[in-house]
Amino acid sequence: MTKSSRTNQLAQRISALLVDLNMGKRVDINQLAERFEVSIRTLQRDINERLDFLPWEELGPRFYKLNRQKLDILTEEDIQRFALFASISNLFPSVDKAFYQEKLTQSVQVKGFQYEDISHLKAQFDLLNQAIHENKFVSFKYKKLSTNQSAFYQIAPYLLTNKNGIWYLIGTDSNQNDKQKTFCFTQISQLEVLSENFIPNQQFIEQIKSSDSLSHGNVINEVVIQVSAFAAPFFLRRNLLPNQKLLHKLENGELLLASENVNPLDILPIVQYWIPHLSIISPQNLQGELQNNLVQYLNKMESK
Repeated sequence: MTKSSRTNQLAQRISALLVDLNMGKRVDINQLAERFEVSIRTLQRDINERLDFLPWEELGPRFYKLNRQKLDILTEEDIQRFALFASISNLFPSVDKAFYQEKLTQSVQVKGFQYEDISHLKAQFDLLNQAIHENKFVSFKYKKLSTNQSAFYQIAPYLLTNKNGIWYLIGTDSNQNDKQKTFCFTQISQLEVLSENFIPNQQFIEQIKSSDSLSHGNVINEVVIQVSAFAAPFFLRRNLLPNQKLLHKLENGELLLASENVNPLDILPIVQYWIPHLSIISPQNLQGELQNNLVQYLNKMESK
């Protein structure tokens, strides 16, 4: 068998596997071995070596299932791109392989929102990403749009993440006793990577990984949100709120959901996006803040 034939067969196996996983199936590797007429060991190698970067809910040794809360529904184009990459991933240097893995998962995770174009900031993005991987402090100027004021920060950068189409930097402020902070990437300027290294806080890293929240300080223990019957199926299909928990299904089809350990910045944009189908039940001051934001926006539009 030629090398290209083996690559094609591998791509076909991975495509078929992704189709089943994309449908939410719990895949049995014993059945897959019979279906594709290959050994169980070959299939385990396909998954563990080539698809390990996907968010797995169950990862063998016999049963495999994707975590639907962390990965959106894949389109046919998504599956083709994933399968092609996985089938030739051994040809990539390790750095390029990690880069393409990250880009593939990001392209699916942010799908469903119109995300901002940061192509003009690629050099700054790559520089910040490099500082994260090398555990180097960075300094930059940050402009707060709410007050139109700017300030300089020295930050230990931990993660660049995309939330609802917007890129954010999560880090700790070395000048404020390592206070945890979140910055909108496009509001950062005059970025400089410093020569000084920082020792990563493993507890903070685990906290970031285990939470959907952008802000890891000044959090609200629980935000209760009412969802209309129209929007309910979308929130039952997958968690659209950070740290979402189902409290109650009402007889009229509406839902009561809780979003736990979150910052207002995590919740308000999502509720605003789903108006009129979402409303904040508690804390009441958060619903009031949302209404004030809308009033200010309408007044601003009327004055133009």
